[in-house]
Amino acid sequence: MQVSALSKKLITLRFRTTKEAAEFLSFVSEVVDNVIVEQSGTSVKLIIPEYSKDARGDYAKLLALVKQWRLSRQSPRKGVFKHSVTMLLSAAKLKVGIPVSAIVELLQLKGYRAKLAGGFIETNADFESTVRVVEEFSERYAETMELDAAPLVKRLAAVLATAYNRSIDEVVEALRGAGLVRENEEEKLVLAVNYEDALKKAVPLMEQGGA
Repeated sequence: MQVSALSKKLITLRFRTTKEAAEFLSFVSEVVDNVIVEQSGTSVKLIIPEYSKDARGDYAKLLALVKQWRLSRQSPRKGVFKHSVTMLLSAAKLKVGIPVSAIVELLQLKGYRAKLAGGFIETNADFESTVRVVEEFSERYAETMELDAAPLVKRLAAVLATAYNRSIDEVVEALRGAGLVRENEEEKLVLAVNYEDALKKAVPLMEQGGA
């Protein structure tokens, strides 16, 4: 993406493809209300209208979005992209809302470097790959809504099911067999250990195909 012109009320951008330009416009339209957007091929114009009550604030917000897009899409420094969490969740087709830190766990389980830093996920996974992980996790997380289980059990089951391509039922059965989850007095599934330990102990179990 290239910024070819900037002024107080107009930002003109050029993208590599028309698809990328359209994706950026869609993102901006969802995040910023008071902006007029125009696309011509790979070129995009973001126009702050005359009637804007906070033109300076709107302009700063648009520049921040352009910076987020560049950090997420351009060749990474030191092999690491910085994906805005807002941008990721906007681009992904979510079945249900998801815990953001679980995205980091999944990326790590899939062999990527990843960490949460403020409102960004720093990872060597590109934007498209990260969006796919988010969508897959959201789909599996939605399946756990039928479980009579504590939120952390649902999260753990969805993370493992996504990472190792297992069904939720298979994962829950494996976790029960390993003593990592149990039923409480109300017959609701809860973690038998803290979440971090449960995840650490469950990984080799999943890798061995245990159930």
